[in-house]
Amino acid sequence: MKFGLIGYPLSHSFSQNYFSEKFKQLGLDDFSYALLPIQTETGFTRVLRADYFGLNVTIPHKSTILTFLNDIEPAALQIGAVNTIVRTGKYSWKGYNTDVLGFRESLLEWYGEESLPQHALVLGSGGSSKAICFALQRLGINTSVVSRSGGGHYTYTDLTQDSIDQHRLLINTTPLGMMPDESAYPSIPFEYLTPEHRVFDLIYNPPNTLFLRQSENMGAKVKNGLDMLYKQAEHAWLIWKQHGKF
Repeated sequence: MKFGLIGYPLSHSFSQNYFSEKFKQLGLDDFSYALLPIQTETGFTRVLRADYFGLNVTIPHKSTILTFLNDIEPAALQIGAVNTIVRTGKYSWKGYNTDVLGFRESLLEWYGEESLPQHALVLGSGGSSKAICFALQRLGINTSVVSRSGGGHYTYTDLTQDSIDQHRLLINTTPLGMMPDESAYPSIPFEYLTPEHRVFDLIYNPPNTLFLRQSENMGAKVKNGLDMLYKQAEHAWLIWKQHGKF
């Protein structure tokens, strides 16, 4: 049975190693997981008509994949982004969003018994951002989005000491700083971060992005996205198992 990851670029991804190791541990010798670098949505049809049973979807296709699906779970439809799809017929696919559960579980474990913040600042407005905002709002956290285009509540140039003070949790959902362009980072006023802030970067490769290092230099607690990756992958696996009955 064949699985894979759709996105571009994919050189940073740990998903192939993660699932290949899982298949090996479970003795599923006829299961495989491939990286499928697709730069534009024109490549979707070829992959969806191939003999894959389940696929993960990553940047930049989490929202554009929706129009190629025959069915979408209500939460993913509400979010407007999908990161896991499963074949339900010869040419039919159903979409899910496991980023929400992966992020929620990772965040709650990070805070432990400490109180969650009242306000969070989400950097980026793409498919990952939509899932993170959905999860935060379900946790009762007021959420503001920062985007370069001004499509969110703030642009990066809008950020002031007051806005950083108000939002004690910041989450980077952009690919800035992801391997191989490790010198990039979201341009926020790091000087206003304090030990009362927490900064979560969905990027996991490299494990300690420049964004996290600059945040940590100001005393903020930091966390990368590796734990979230593993948690959302486990939820994807459960979906595939349920549909495949294996």
